[in-house]
Amino acid sequence: MNSKTGKTGKNGETGANGMLFDDRALSEGGALSVSFLGSGSSGNCAVLRAGRTTVLLDAGLSPRETARRLAAAGSSLDDVSALFLTHEHSDHVRGAPGLAKRGLALYATEGTARGTSLPGPLFADVRRLPAGGEVRVGEIHVRAFATPHDGAESVCYVFSDGAGRRVGVATDLGHLPPSLLALLAGCEVLGLEANHDVEMLRTGPYPPFLKRRILSDVGHLSNEAAASCLPRLVAGGTRAVAALHLSQQNNTPAVARASFAAALASCGAGLTLEVALPDRPTPWLATA
Repeated sequence: MNSKTGKTGKNGETGANGMLFDDRALSEGGALSVSFLGSGSSGNCAVLRAGRTTVLLDAGLSPRETARRLAAAGSSLDDVSALFLTHEHSDHVRGAPGLAKRGLALYATEGTARGTSLPGPLFADVRRLPAGGEVRVGEIHVRAFATPHDGAESVCYVFSDGAGRRVGVATDLGHLPPSLLALLAGCEVLGLEANHDVEMLRTGPYPPFLKRRILSDVGHLSNEAAASCLPRLVAGGTRAVAALHLSQQNNTPAVARASFAAALASCGAGLTLEVALPDRPTPWLATA
C-alpha cells in the first residue's frame, strides 16, 4: 500500500467519485479508533486509525502543533495517509497548506475546495468528495454527508472499518435533520457538536448579529439541542460519545458534560463520555 495515498491497487479502491468498492480488502484491519486532537474555535483536528491506516479530519491546527498532539496521542504525521476537510472556515483548514506540503491526499467537497482556494501551488493532490460520496483510504472507509451550516458546501463524515464498526463526527451544524440523525444513529463512537449553552450565549458579550448566526438553523448546535438528540443516536453498540466544538465564551466543559450526561442517563446508556478541549487530545476512543 502507498503510505501517503492509501491506494491498495486490487480489491477495487474507490476514487472520490463515490463509486462502491470491495470491502474484502478491509476485513483483516484493526478496529477503528479516534482521538480529537483539538476542538473549538481555536482549531479543530481529529485523528482516526484502523490497522496500518491513519487519517486526519480537519486541519485547524498548525502542522507543528498537529505533529505535537499526534505525538502526545502516540502517533505521527509520518503515519498519516490523507486529510478530510469538513468546510472552509479557518478553524478547520488553516493548517491545510502546511500539511499539503507533506504530500497528503486532501479530500473536500467542491464548495470547500473553492472556499479554501484549492487546488493551489501548495495543493498537489486534492480530491473531490461530494456529499453522499464515499472513498476508501487503506483500511478506512469514509462517507460524506451534507450538513446545515453556513459554509459553501459543508459535510460531516462517518468512518468505518472492515467489520462495519463506525465513528461518526458531526460539528458546525445549526440543527440535526432526520436524515442525518438516521445516518449517525448507532455509531460505536459518536462525536457531536456541543457549541454553546443557549442562556450563556443570549446573555453573553457577542454582538446581536453573531448571536443570530450561531442560533440559526445553519449556525452551531447547542448543548441542549445536541443532548435532546442523543437518545435517538445512541444504540446498544455505542461505546463512546464526545462533546465537540465548545465555545470558550458561551460554554464550559462542565456545563456541556452535564447536558450530555443527563441525556445519556435518561436513555440508560452506560458508555464513555468525553468532552474535547481546545488545547489537548482526548484519549483514544475505540469502536471495539
